Amino acid sequence: MTELLYLSRAEVAELLPPMPEQLDLVEQTYRSMAKGGVELPPKPGVHPRPNAFIHAMPAYLRDEDIVALKWIAGYRTNKARGLPYLNGLIILSDPETGVPSVVMDAAEITATRTAAASGVCIRRWAPPGWRTAAILGCGVQGHRHAAVIEFLNGNAVIQAYDPHPDRIAGLDGAVIARANARDAVDGAEVVITTGPMPEERHPELDADWLGDRHLLVPVDFDAYVRPATIASAELFLVDDVGQFEYYRERGNFHGWPWAHGSVGEALASGAAAGRVACVNLGVGALDAVFAKHVLDAARERGVGTRLPL
Repeated sequence: MTELLYLSRAEVAELLPPMPEQLDLVEQTYRSMAKGGVELPPKPGVHPRPNAFIHAMPAYLRDEDIVALKWIAGYRTNKARGLPYLNGLIILSDPETGVPSVVMDAAEITATRTAAASGVCIRRWAPPGWRTAAILGCGVQGHRHAAVIEFLNGNAVIQAYDPHPDRIAGLDGAVIARANARDAVDGAEVVITTGPMPEERHPELDADWLGDRHLLVPVDFDAYVRPATIASAELFLVDDVGQFEYYRERGNFHGWPWAHGSVGEALASGAAAGRVACVNLGVGALDAVFAKHVLDAARERGVGTRLPL
């Protein structure tokens, strides 16, 4: 192995699987995690600037024999520089030798697998017959989640709020712009928060905003949702319990209750409730399995740039 394949963001986007397969890949990976089939240490990070992070996310999927590392940075000041908030790379290595086989853009996979993870939770725990969803925050993740909602329920209405109303334009599906967050949540059975994650949190989404049956998916960690709102959930799940506790030790999720278990465990057990909260922190296992699919497709189609090692 004397060559390394490089894949750009545009190439990665072209090679990603269709949405039904994305959801199935996520669910399969969550179930594998619950069975102990994934080596997934909590992601360490450094913080070179205020409101910035760079995380390392290694993962090994035993059944699929996939080993990967994502190196991902989030810099809130990048917008003023004309740069995206998230930047990074994913490396896949040969599990037999450890030699790197491919390096690819991480931003596209991060955006796609994050929304697909929420999609798996919606598919399983959204109230039966749900028709209304709320999206708070209409940046990249807001748009990706709207596409997932449209795919899962083409009859759903999305009530959207963003402090910059122009971001709501272009959301997939039937969309109603709301003037504030509470109006957007009113009557929604599926509530997704995808706002920014500043250093100082001032959450406002209270339990009395929500109906008796709902699925709450805070993509932005504890930025929008109050601890008491999570405490009111009958079923509170996270994608990785160990990682959630790691974040709690570092000061995130202050005042939040203990998770009832992982998404994968609840999928396997058939756990259900009327009020469900799913907090998917983002796990390297999903990046790994999506990256392996992209690599296989790139090899099949002859896509990418070959670099000498």
